[in-house]
Amino acid sequence: MKQLNAFQDGDGAHCGLSDWYPDGRAELEQALKEKTSFDTGWYSSKKEIASARIFSEDGVAIKVQASVSDDFDTEGRGYASTHDWTLDAVEQAVGKAWTNAEAERDDNQEYEGFRVGREGRWEETFLVNIGWGENLSPPGDYYHHWGWQFEGEDGCLGIPDPAIPVEIVKEFEKWAHNWCFGHTVEGKSLTIGEWTITPWRDNRPVAEDPNDYAGMGWIGRDGRP
Repeated sequence: MKQLNAFQDGDGAHCGLSDWYPDGRAELEQALKEKTSFDTGWYSSKKEIASARIFSEDGVAIKVQASVSDDFDTEGRGYASTHDWTLDAVEQAVGKAWTNAEAERDDNQEYEGFRVGREGRWEETFLVNIGWGENLSPPGDYYHHWGWQFEGEDGCLGIPDPAIPVEIVKEFEKWAHNWCFGHTVEGKSLTIGEWTITPWRDNRPVAEDPNDYAGMGWIGRDGRP
């Protein structure tokens, strides 16, 4: 199997996973013209927490593997293949594998994040634990406690920014938990006065159907059996 040398240092793309550097693109194009087995090995994107591998074991099918993560070390894998030995087809396969990897990562999330602010500014962050286990702190190295991320002058953690009125804090916490666990909420954000809370991701988590776990003794993340 031919190893594509331009990808061997692991730094293979700039903004995405198919925005290859010129030497890598040229070598990949040549491999596609030859229609023989080849392998880029795993390469990463400079701008994304993502990596990919493009290879053909038999000179017939081209396979793509993609791997993604996030600031909370949530991993996802995706796969795609094509029998079309053109650069456009490979780019599409990379995009599909990347999309599938991100979908799996979203399914694996153990957190939901919310931004809070005024006039479009991001002034405060609120994190909710939606994982199966009792995680004492969010995974990853960027956040160290659940709830509000404001740090008081006395070193107190997990308190809301004092600029947010207490009554609004309570409403935002209620709305965020309802959004996380499948309860009814109005709209994709909540605005009270000059303050707005907005989820980091557009799609709400899908609550487990208790009928799927009937008789198994399992408890869904929304607290239902």
